[in-house]
Amino acid sequence: MLNGLKIDQELINSVFPKMRNDEVSTIAQKDVLICAFAARYIKLHREKHFINVASRKMRELAKLLIEMKKIESKITCLLDALYPKYFDCMILATKMVARFNNGVYESPTYAMNIATTLTQCCDIAIVRALKRKEIGFNLTASEVEAELKSTIQLIKTQWRFEISSQALNNLNINKWNKVTLIPLAGDLKLLKDYLIKKAEKAVTSLQNCNDIKQYQILLETIFCRLMLLNRRRPGELQRITLDKNEEFSEVVSPSEKILLKKFRRIVIRGKRGRGVPVLFSTDVQEHIDILLKYRSIHIQQQNIYLFGNSKTSEPICGYKVLNKYAKLCGAKNPDAITATKLRKHLATLTQLFSMTDSDIEQLATFMGHTVGVHRGSYRLPDDVYQTAKISKLLLLMEEGKAGQYKGKPLNEIDLNLEEDLLEEIKSTEANNCEQELEELLLPEENEIENIDKSNLPPASTKPTVSCTKKCKRQLVSWTEEQRRIVKSFFATHIKNRKPPKRHECEKLKEEYVDLLLNKDWLKIKVLIQNEYTKRK
Repeated sequence: MLNGLKIDQELINSVFPKMRNDEVSTIAQKDVLICAFAARYIKLHREKHFINVASRKMRELAKLLIEMKKIESKITCLLDALYPKYFDCMILATKMVARFNNGVYESPTYAMNIATTLTQCCDIAIVRALKRKEIGFNLTASEVEAELKSTIQLIKTQWRFEISSQALNNLNINKWNKVTLIPLAGDLKLLKDYLIKKAEKAVTSLQNCNDIKQYQILLETIFCRLMLLNRRRPGELQRITLDKNEEFSEVVSPSEKILLKKFRRIVIRGKRGRGVPVLFSTDVQEHIDILLKYRSIHIQQQNIYLFGNSKTSEPICGYKVLNKYAKLCGAKNPDAITATKLRKHLATLTQLFSMTDSDIEQLATFMGHTVGVHRGSYRLPDDVYQTAKISKLLLLMEEGKAGQYKGKPLNEIDLNLEEDLLEEIKSTEANNCEQELEELLLPEENEIENIDKSNLPPASTKPTVSCTKKCKRQLVSWTEEQRRIVKSFFATHIKNRKPPKRHECEKLKEEYVDLLLNKDWLKIKVLIQNEYTKRK
C-alpha cells in the first residue's frame, strides 16, 4: 500500500530499488497511474534487464508530470494531466522536457515516444475505471472512459502536427551528416590477436595461482572474441545463462560430431523474442571449460550468467568490456570498434558479394533483425555508397561516355581516372630511383664536414647517378634548415608511417619557395619515408 492505494509488489521489490533517489523518482513512485503503467510493462517484458527500461519510462512520465504541474496548478497526478482539456498543456510540457528551442528538439526521440506511453496510460486508466479500481476518480467509469478516449483521439490526430513531424525532421537531419565509422580490418585483427594473447596468459596464471584478476581477464576476453565472431548485440551475449552452456556436453551422433568439430552452436533470445544463434570456435570452447573450472571460487552461486560479474548477481556490462579492450589493443581507431559498428561492418561487407534475396534473408535472421532493418540500418551508409558508386555514373555522364557501359552494373564499371593513375605510376617508378639516389647521398651528407673542400669538384661538375635512361638527377645535399622544415611539416605523417602525397609536398614547396627551390616533391616524399623507416 502507498498513500492508501495498492501498488504492485513486484514493482516495489524489483523496480523501485533500481531508481535514482531524487525528486523525479519520488513523484513517479507516488503516482498510482505511473506505477500501474510500469507494473504492466514488466509483466509484458519478463527478462530482468527490462527492469531498467521500466524505471526509465516511469521517470519520463514523472518529468512530464512535473512540467505540467508548473504550467497548470490544478493538476495533481498523471490522471488529471490526461484529461483532454489539458492537451495543450501536455504539448507545451513535452516541448519543455524534450528541450525544444528555435525549432529544434535536443531530445527528439523522447518527444516522439512519449505519445505512445501516454496512450497506454489512458488505456490503463480506462481499464481500472471499468473494473471500479480506486485510482482517484471523481467521475463515473463511463465519464472517465469518454474523457480518456477523447485524449487518445487527440494524441492520434494532433500529436504529429504539434510534436512528431518536427522531432522526426530533427532526428533525420542529425543522421544526414553523422560521420559513420566502420572498423578497420587491421584493427580487428589487432584486437583478435591481443585477446588471444591475453587469454592464453590468463589461463597460465589461473593454473598457477588462481587469481580473481586473471579469471576476470579470461572471462572478458572470451566475451570479446564471441562478439568479434558472431557480431551479436552485447546485451544478448552477456545474458547467456549457464544452462545454455550445458549444451556443450550433450551426447551427439557421429555425423554431428564431424559437423561440430570446428564450431558449436547454441540459440539465445534476441531482440523482440527472436531466437538467434551463437557460434563457439574450438579455442573459445577450451577456454570456457577452464572458466567453468574456476567459476565456483570467484562467482556467487546465485549468479546464473556465464559471463557473470564477480561482485554481483548480474552479468558483466558487455559494451564497456568491448570498449576497454578496443583501446588496450592499440587499435588506430578504437571508437569504431563497437557492437553496432561491428554489425554494420558485417552487413556492409556482404554488399561486396552477389547475394540473393534468400541469402540476405538468412543473414538477417542470423543477425536477429528483419531484411528491412538489414538494408535500411546496417548496410553501407548512403554517404559512402553515393560517393563510391553513384559518382561513377555522374562522371561518365559528365564526360559523355555513359553509352559505352550500357547494360553493365555499377560494380563492373572501372573508371580510368588518368591523372591519379599516372601520378601513382610516376610516383612508384620514380620512388625506386629516388631511394637509390638517397642511399648514395646520405653517407656524403653525414661526412661532408670531414671532407677537404679543396678536393671537391666545381659546382658545374657535380657527380650524377643514372638509375635508368629516363631517370637522371643531380645529387643535391639537404641542408639542416630544409630537413627541419620538412620534418616539422610532415610530423604527423612520420608518426603514422604514412608517405605524403604529391599535392601535400607541393603545398609545402609553395610555403617555402626559396628554401626548397632545389627539391622536387619526390625528394620530399622520399625524405619522409627514409625518416620513418630509419634509413639513416
